[in-house]
Amino acid sequence: MKSTTFPDLIPHAEFALCMARATQCHFANITLAEMQGPLIEDLRQLSNVLPTLEAGQIDALEHAFNALTGTQQLLLGYSKLFLAPPAPAPLNLGAYLDGSLMARSVQAMEMLYRKYGLERDSHFRELPDHLSLNLQWLAWVFSEIAESEQHNAHNVTAISDAAAMLRDFSLPALEGIRRKVVAASGDTVTQPWRLLVELIQSQLTNDLNILAPYTAQSIANTSIANTSLAKETLDSDLSMAQVHTFETSDAPKEQLICRSCGSSFESSPVLAEMRKRLQEAGVSADHMSLCSRCQNSDNNAAMKPPGSNIKAWQ
Repeated sequence: MKSTTFPDLIPHAEFALCMARATQCHFANITLAEMQGPLIEDLRQLSNVLPTLEAGQIDALEHAFNALTGTQQLLLGYSKLFLAPPAPAPLNLGAYLDGSLMARSVQAMEMLYRKYGLERDSHFRELPDHLSLNLQWLAWVFSEIAESEQHNAHNVTAISDAAAMLRDFSLPALEGIRRKVVAASGDTVTQPWRLLVELIQSQLTNDLNILAPYTAQSIANTSIANTSLAKETLDSDLSMAQVHTFETSDAPKEQLICRSCGSSFESSPVLAEMRKRLQEAGVSADHMSLCSRCQNSDNNAAMKPPGSNIKAWQ
């Protein structure tokens, strides 16, 4: 561990929080005006303390947003790249790390989420390896690290975990997303999303470079299996046609017992498909046995990012 002054990670957390919100555009009813105004304002403010956020990049992003005629075009570009099956560049990190949904890397990410008392909000209808959730986790952990530093204490565990998440999961998958977005993007409605993905990749790369000197031993012990897996997957041309929405799944419905309230309920098509894929991968799906009432309850622990000074969507 170096004895030099540890950098303030609050701006890094705020950037991750901004991007987490932006990348769940389709689910959060975000408008084009919010992207053109508060988001760009936040990025310009953060660029004063995050040198990776270059003025030219932010100008290009603002220009791309301004070229859109309305929120419908914003959502169309998002859907064309990330949602409409077969989506060319889904935002599920496991699709690039494992070549499939809900596989080994997703389990590892969920373990890190839960280590910090976080899990997917029941209102967020995407898988736990979605880029937005990954960014929220990073924002949370960066904030924990910063709080420890304010009390003159290195949170070695959190620093190592953040570096491991970036090194083994976030950045290898983002390279895959970037490649797919670049290949698929070529019109006005997709251009803002390409620029956002590139901005996220650039800043998270810088984040890892900052953390690396403080986790030298952890970095030196990089998991060969994870590195090889990521490289092998990124070097292949994955068929994204397999990544699709679950609403039309023909997976058999099950009669389940809710692990929260104990009531009996029938699984929805989405839950049935997710449980089927987990079971086929040899992974327990018991944690997904929640009835709709408990899924929508505010009593469940959910991944909610830390407070910050960002203007966007307050």
